[in-house]
Amino acid sequence: MFSLEQLRGFVAVAEHLHFGRAAQELQMTQPPLSRQIQKLETDLGAQLFDRSNRSVALTPVGELLLDRARQLLALAERSREAVRSAARGDEGSLTVGFTAASSISVLGPLLARFREHIPRIEIDLRERVTNQQLAEIERGAIDLGLVRNAPRQDPAMQARELFVEHLAAALPAGHPLADDEGPIRLDDLAAHPMIGYARPDSEYFVRKTQALLGARDVQVAFQVSQILSLLALVGMGLGFGLVPRSAEHMRVDGVVIRELDLDPGDAAHARVSIHAVWSRDSRNPALWRALEALGSSPLNVS
Repeated sequence: MFSLEQLRGFVAVAEHLHFGRAAQELQMTQPPLSRQIQKLETDLGAQLFDRSNRSVALTPVGELLLDRARQLLALAERSREAVRSAARGDEGSLTVGFTAASSISVLGPLLARFREHIPRIEIDLRERVTNQQLAEIERGAIDLGLVRNAPRQDPAMQARELFVEHLAAALPAGHPLADDEGPIRLDDLAAHPMIGYARPDSEYFVRKTQALLGARDVQVAFQVSQILSLLALVGMGLGFGLVPRSAEHMRVDGVVIRELDLDPGDAAHARVSIHAVWSRDSRNPALWRALEALGSSPLNVS
């Protein structure tokens, strides 16, 4: 089997039709180049050049090989550059996990930044709740997760806050508080039925809403795991819900999103965020390039 080095030597001689000039181009002496060509002809069982004291010419077989050799060398060069590019993280694939809530706030701006800075990396999206994402990051099925509750005690994980917002009230369009001017007081909400969050998939929002409502005696009519499901029940007039402010972009019919009237203590409980999470030990170069693309500035989420 011939080598790439032999093909390079053959192409150089075929283009110059002169062993001396071909050797000079390859930065070698003529005798080793002549031996390369002789070995190539032996390996192929065919004469590639007609040689005389005055000239060198390609044989018909040599003409055939020249076109193929150029293709093989070009393919080898493209393959080498592709490998180098993948090792730098400029090419390759990145599996990104996201929650339904992050898809209406962070996911769009994040993908826009990736398209701008790492356009040759293929992005594979996987919709998962936070706990599923963390498990898949741990076993290497997801490279980068967009989660609500960043793991703080896991030394194998790293996280970065991407976006912060506050909880707001989702009310049926015909709710008594829906038309009130100004922010809505929690005490006023507590007198009405509530659509709550269900464990374990929505543990983050369960804890947030419980901390925010405190000792208020709120009647929980139904519990769901997804924000869109909660909004659907609100739109049916079955109760109010507490959702991230960005949920208003879902534009569910019959639902009004209203700001909450919060004192400083309540505001801390109402603060919700989305984190990027990844494995410290990831060996995917595309992940590290993606993190560089994210940079330290916040995502422009409107």
